Amino acid sequence: MAGQIMLQSLRVANRSPIKTCVRAYAAPVHKFEKYEPKVVESDWYAWWQKRGLFAPKRTDNMFTMLLPPPNVTGVLHIGHALTLSIQDAIARWNRMHGRSVNWVPGTDHAGISMQSVVEKKLKRETGQTRHDLGREAFVDEVWKWKQQHGDRIKQQTTRIGASLNWAEEYFTMDPQHSQVVRDAFIRLYDDGLVYRTTKMVNWSCALQSVISDIEVDKLPTEGQLMLKVPGSKSRVEFGVLHSVEFQVVDPPAGGPLSVCVETTRPETMLGDVALAINSGDARYKDLEGRTVMHPLLQKEIPIVCDDKLVDPEFGTGVVKITPAHDENDYACAQRLGLPAVQVFGPDGAVVQDAAVVGFAGISRWQARQKVITLLTDSGAYMGKRDAEQSVISRCSRSGDVIEPMLMPQWYVRCSELAQRANNLVQEKAIELIPDRQRAVWNSWMSGIDDWCVSRQLWWGHRIPVYRVSWDGGEIGDMWVAAESEQQAQLKAVGKLGSEDKALAANLQCTIIQDEDVLDTWFSSGLLPLTAFNQPSVLAPARDMNATNQPSLSSVLETGQDILFFWVARMAMLCTYFAKVPPFSTVLLHPMVRDAQGRKMSKSLGNIIDPMDIINGAELSQLQKTLQNGHMTEQELDKGMRELKKLYPNGFQSFGADALRFTLLVYTQQTQQINMSLDTIRASYHFCNKLWNTFRFIHMHAANLGLDAGQACIADIDQNQMSVFDRALLSRLHAMLETYHQAMSTYRLAVAAETVREFVQRDLCDRYIEACKPALYGNCNVTNQDPHVAVKVLLGALDIVLRSLHPFMPFLSEELWQQHARKDASDELSIMEREWSSAESKAIAHDSRSEEENDASILVFGAVSGIRSLKQQHPTRLQAGTGSAARLTIVVTVPERAADAGGRGAGVDRATAERVREIATKHEACIALMSKELAIRICTASDSDSSVSGTSNIAYF
Repeated sequence: MAGQIMLQSLRVANRSPIKTCVRAYAAPVHKFEKYEPKVVESDWYAWWQKRGLFAPKRTDNMFTMLLPPPNVTGVLHIGHALTLSIQDAIARWNRMHGRSVNWVPGTDHAGISMQSVVEKKLKRETGQTRHDLGREAFVDEVWKWKQQHGDRIKQQTTRIGASLNWAEEYFTMDPQHSQVVRDAFIRLYDDGLVYRTTKMVNWSCALQSVISDIEVDKLPTEGQLMLKVPGSKSRVEFGVLHSVEFQVVDPPAGGPLSVCVETTRPETMLGDVALAINSGDARYKDLEGRTVMHPLLQKEIPIVCDDKLVDPEFGTGVVKITPAHDENDYACAQRLGLPAVQVFGPDGAVVQDAAVVGFAGISRWQARQKVITLLTDSGAYMGKRDAEQSVISRCSRSGDVIEPMLMPQWYVRCSELAQRANNLVQEKAIELIPDRQRAVWNSWMSGIDDWCVSRQLWWGHRIPVYRVSWDGGEIGDMWVAAESEQQAQLKAVGKLGSEDKALAANLQCTIIQDEDVLDTWFSSGLLPLTAFNQPSVLAPARDMNATNQPSLSSVLETGQDILFFWVARMAMLCTYFAKVPPFSTVLLHPMVRDAQGRKMSKSLGNIIDPMDIINGAELSQLQKTLQNGHMTEQELDKGMRELKKLYPNGFQSFGADALRFTLLVYTQQTQQINMSLDTIRASYHFCNKLWNTFRFIHMHAANLGLDAGQACIADIDQNQMSVFDRALLSRLHAMLETYHQAMSTYRLAVAAETVREFVQRDLCDRYIEACKPALYGNCNVTNQDPHVAVKVLLGALDIVLRSLHPFMPFLSEELWQQHARKDASDELSIMEREWSSAESKAIAHDSRSEEENDASILVFGAVSGIRSLKQQHPTRLQAGTGSAARLTIVVTVPERAADAGGRGAGVDRATAERVREIATKHEACIALMSKELAIRICTASDSDSSVSGTSNIAYF
């Protein structure tokens, strides 16, 4: 560190002359002795908002970011808290670098969730269903619920300190965004990218709607499991294989007379159209092309070969084919030209034209029991056994078991859109962090299926498509996408030939809009256009070369789990319309799990509610929250027991700063975050340590009559600095370099840990301990000037608070206001205190500084070690000269490379020997060690015999 060390200025911003006028929004500084998160975090958010600190200040040097919209029906879960913590840290850091930040918040209308919530409320309060009310009246009820309860998650978002530009808050059903959604769909339809067809979908009979894959919970089972499901008064059995015998019609000579089929869903036998075998299975080699008598339908069905479907090593090697209610069976039917027979209707009941008398109108679960009874009576039922491995697909919203169903739906052609989006990532026009996600993105985009965008709901963006028909049947019905019925008719007529046009002019026209609404992911996939591509939302974006912005926004941060559900769809849709990417960088955080790596779930009792962490919660409150969830009695009982085991005393109030810091540090776990309450507690203790360090420094500043707000390291005479002062500045400089480099590359965990390590190790455990003799009046011990030491401490504290502000906004603002703005006449927030190169100051070190720094860092290590030894052996290690108190300190230098922040810097052997010599000869080092504990310091190598046999040796 020879020469000069460039350090960001520690000088507090210049103050304006004292004014006599009353300050418009006085900073809500608190006066109390003990660190109390509830008090510290109570008023600052309102003050920031009143001063307009969250709104962009200008249109140049912009940094833009979109908050992933939480569901308007939801509450803040730990994934939301992680996203908010990361994005807020990025936003605040950019503000402190002079950028105009526009971080746009909003909420999603949550089609399925919102409709379900209001339907339950309606049923509970009036006994009515939505069908009793009708569509228009029901939608009105939804809007009423939104007005009454829609701000709940916003209040929780502000509690965690997210500095969002609330002036641009959106709701995905707002008129502006709704218009964008309609226009986008119509454009895609007219461009040939939207079509209607019948395919297999995830169908929720309870909701009577298609749901997306992300709304399907996969429940793995091994063996029998009894579940309570909607539509059944009693529990339903899952996880077992039912064995059914099929008699072969006209069996081959020497061949099997019957075959056995195992199925987990005997109720679907009403729709069986064939049995399938593998062509390589010798057991059934002569059965292909023959038929079996179906024991329930009492008709012959064919035996077919399908090597893609049938694994001869699994089960009996024979599979029944029910194309209308199984995705794999449907694919087989498509390959072999087999028919699809629908068994269940949208409500989960057996259709009226059921193939067997007595089944029409009963539920799936009743049909299951009836099928088993009939098969047993006929002698075809061979019993059941536990399935070694099976998966139950459940609707996350209703708890219903998903019914695979063939339904006509609207689809978006994704091949062309996905190819363009894939190229953006592979060519780094969109950068994915971590980079390994590029390969995942490429794999998914290359094999993408068309996207089902229709949902059978009443709440949401109604699809702007109309079925146009003319009386007489001479002109075929036609689907058109349009803004209104009038436009639909005009577009439909425009597509007719001349003869049909003349005919249509004299016929009655019927126009009916499709009842379905659009998938919420379609709506949210267009959000960057609404937020950042004004005023011509769906037009090609403004000239990016002129504005020097290669994308609609700067950064998107979200969870890895919605990379394809949301991020990919934004990339596809926004790029199609705006001709530029929706963002330049995508940061992906991992899923948050518990300390054992288990997925957080109510049944495990391991869910951590951010508000409980911030505000504190007793065990009874946690249990009440669990009871309000959608759980079976078995799951609830297990969850309650696990909850009591994990959190017997509930949660203390850790505060938002501690939670945020914990979550940000956890982001270094890139695969998954295993979250522990102990880690949150450690962050809380760090906040408390920072508070106590602040009080310690300011106590000594007051004793010496120093003004904390005017203290500036750059003004200190270098000749007045001790080796310890210069060493701390060296560590401070290294910390800042690592911090800013990590923040600029979105490695927030590295930045946070760097600051914490500096505070705990370099500032508190080393420098403050080294300064204590001078601060308490014994300046001769270390040759330190206490005034210089306190100025160094005050300046270092200023840097620490500003560095921590993106992670701990409340505590850093509170302390900084007391530290730097105590008597200021104007208003200034810590986030307005920019890191500016124009303010940089040079701290000149003479040629001795490099050696001094290396030596003092070693002695800092010794200081920490001695503190530890004091705590371990309080009676043995007492100040004095007696042999019992004497200890041999062996000063060593690691011969290894420095890390990114310069910590642990190693040197070559020759330099190591020189540093050892300096460390043992430097008067300040010797004086500190000797005076503190009458400790003898010596150099030593592995073969040094001078300390061999010595029992009291400490290596540093």
